Amino acid sequence: MGSMIHLSVGRLEIDWGKNSGFTDHSPLFQPSDLTQVPYYYVDPDYPKKEGGNEYQYNIITELQDGLSKPLREVVERIKLLGYTLENAMREFEYLSETNSFDVDKFNFDQLLEALLTVDVAQMSLDYGDGEDFGKFFRRHLFARLGLDRIVDDPQYVKFNAGEGMENLSTYSILLLLAENPTARCLPVNWQFADVEAGGWGARDEFVRTLDPKHRFLIVTEGSTDAGILKHALKLLKPHLADFFDFVDMAEGYPFTGTGNLFNFTKGLISISVQNNVIILYDNDAEGVSSFNRSARLRLPANMRVLKLPDLPEFASNPTRGPSGDHEADINGRAAAIECYLDTRAAPIVRWNNFNKELGVYQGELIQKQDVMHAFYNLKTVDGDYDFSKIMRVLELLIHECAAMKEGEIASELEALMRR
Repeated sequence: MGSMIHLSVGRLEIDWGKNSGFTDHSPLFQPSDLTQVPYYYVDPDYPKKEGGNEYQYNIITELQDGLSKPLREVVERIKLLGYTLENAMREFEYLSETNSFDVDKFNFDQLLEALLTVDVAQMSLDYGDGEDFGKFFRRHLFARLGLDRIVDDPQYVKFNAGEGMENLSTYSILLLLAENPTARCLPVNWQFADVEAGGWGARDEFVRTLDPKHRFLIVTEGSTDAGILKHALKLLKPHLADFFDFVDMAEGYPFTGTGNLFNFTKGLISISVQNNVIILYDNDAEGVSSFNRSARLRLPANMRVLKLPDLPEFASNPTRGPSGDHEADINGRAAAIECYLDTRAAPIVRWNNFNKELGVYQGELIQKQDVMHAFYNLKTVDGDYDFSKIMRVLELLIHECAAMKEGEIASELEALMRR
């Protein structure tokens, strides 16, 4: 029979391979995800269930090494690989053409509706040959969900469209399943032990760090911004932290200041850098000025220029200047990254330099070193620390990175559809 390898959500097999013929799903996991996971085998002594149908077997379970991560975390990694519901829809349309099934009889929304209601956690263990998505589509979506009430021509969909569903990509299926509340908390398991034991793959082919082609280089105005972002990812998004690289700060940060960062951006464009790059400016007067200049450059598809987001909390903020203390909007004027940390009260900003281009004063957070030290001392997210503002920075960063990769996958699908 050979050595089998499976990627599953609970008992539902999303993808499988045999011997050396398998897909590399290591980008879905991190080395820390190595653990004991269940492997399902047909009982060699009593293989068939007494009184069962042709598909029903007696299953035994063994625990062996594998990779496991909750679907809710895996799906966030999938999006950073460029797979989104929009691209899943494009793929569905492509499969409808190549497999000649009519989307007027069965469409993407109907597939999503069906998957939203199936209880994946209650999948039967009876099927000794596993449940790939094509079999799952035929055996379960019709029998358990009443797809005959959703579609107009159930027999057509069951067989014709079912062939297309066998070719729906692994990551599209995972994205669709993640919309289902009963599936989001289930583990995604990569059961590679049999292939490893059979000599078809070494441990470091399965348990390894993320390839550089999947990562994003984040370049900020200074080492403070990079350090805060790295620590925030470690605390709030540890399952995504390996997607992000920062400029090496060991020998001193080489791009300090907005002017240097702007010139660096132009340099990356001129050499047609191949990395996926995010340039991130502060949301203060100098940062906005350089952000505006950078945004006018002809950026390649693998580069994005961002600034820290405007927040409503900063619209009326305590400030201090020559004329005393006043409430003012610090968005675009004084919201450096330290302001997005928990300052315990509204961050007090002191006005200093005047920016002629924007016609506003630049400001700086008072006691920013104390705010930073309190943040770096955090080891967990437990407690009453307010992460809401820095989380919005991470959400912006993750969203833009995912959008960059989404464009790559969309272009690949469009090229397939033109063939």
